[in-house]
Amino acid sequence: MKFLEIRTLKLLFAAAVCLPATVLAELQPISDEELSEFSGQAAVAFDVEQLGSTSYTRVTLGMEADVQMNIDTLEAGRYDKAGEALAADIDITNLGLGSISTDASKIQLDGNTYAVNDIIPFELNDPYFELARDDQDELIGFRIGFGEARGQLSGDFNSLSGNVEMEIVDYFGTQYESSMLNANGDLDNSRSTYIGVDKAYTGGTTDCSIAWYCYDLGSFKTLDIGQRNKTTGAVDYTEDFFIGFQKQATEWMTSDGSLNADLGAFINLPTAMQIDMNSGLNTAGNERVRLEYIDRGNGLF
Repeated sequence: MKFLEIRTLKLLFAAAVCLPATVLAELQPISDEELSEFSGQAAVAFDVEQLGSTSYTRVTLGMEADVQMNIDTLEAGRYDKAGEALAADIDITNLGLGSISTDASKIQLDGNTYAVNDIIPFELNDPYFELARDDQDELIGFRIGFGEARGQLSGDFNSLSGNVEMEIVDYFGTQYESSMLNANGDLDNSRSTYIGVDKAYTGGTTDCSIAWYCYDLGSFKTLDIGQRNKTTGAVDYTEDFFIGFQKQATEWMTSDGSLNADLGAFINLPTAMQIDMNSGLNTAGNERVRLEYIDRGNGLF
């Protein structure tokens, strides 16, 4: 048996030696026509952009995630800031992404229905991180965002620096895009607690004390993150859900332009929501969605 194995190995070795060299594959270039027949997507993508004197480097991961998660407190940008009474740029307590179904017949943002007690996920696809550098190649900003995001984000919004996008329809049917405001109805996206229409566009009539073109962000316990399709009413993914951190004022690119973020922390919350002064839709805010399976008496059940 051993002799047979040795003889077999010798024969295999001899055959290998005698094989003609022409069996070795030679690398050949692929034509554009042949290459067009194949498609694929990288797990990691790198993009470099230039906006004015600022360069941006983005790294995107080809991932998809459906989550339901709760965070006791999200606080960012806590430092003394002149002229501000609130302590942090972003302060959200009882933060929740996704929810738990309480109505099996209700069509959710993703167009599906969910049995009672089923999880309604927050969809986060194509996460990315992006660096912003000035013309001296100094790092001036950093942000984390998602190429696609859709779902319910709930919380107690104690302080917000950034942008909360809603559509506001007044009694005359005029449509506005909301901005962050101070208590006087002026544009202010730093440590704010109000959203509405800058009084520069309402003839000075914006009044936060009576919810006239101005609404207390604290009365909104749930935000529908996404982009409302004005034709079908469906909620599509938004490309502009992100949180950024800046050493100085930085311009971040969005799907329809850009946003200016000041020193500190900045969060962009594009919603599919509408405030309608005629019907009263969302003029008094809304309720928090269910976040927990057990009633602990904290308003999250």
